[in-house]
Amino acid sequence: MTEKTGLTRANRVPIRLDTYYAYGWVEGAGVVANISYSGALIEGTPAQPDIGTPIVLHVCLHPPSAFQVSSPFELVGHVVRHSSSGFAVRYDAGTSQKVHRMVDNAAAIVAAQN
Repeated sequence: MTEKTGLTRANRVPIRLDTYYAYGWVEGAGVVANISYSGALIEGTPAQPDIGTPIVLHVCLHPPSAFQVSSPFELVGHVVRHSSSGFAVRYDAGTSQKVHRMVDNAAAIVAAQN
């Protein structure tokens, strides 16, 4: 659990974030519907990679603007299930502090919007 957000590993932050993904020779775009310390749900994708497929996500917390440079976060994992319009990804072992900070930042964005 983090002090700032009260999140545990299993808690998911409901948020809409643009993401770009790649697996094998396939690249695509979708929307992160929710995110946690252990994985993310990607919706609005034209394809559903096979379960077990290694995948790389590039998630943008803030849309880039003329006055601010926004670097996407890179998340590496594998597909663990399908949804009606996308798929879920579990991050590879050894989730970094960078991922924890990103999820904490996403939770703070959601809290500020409510």
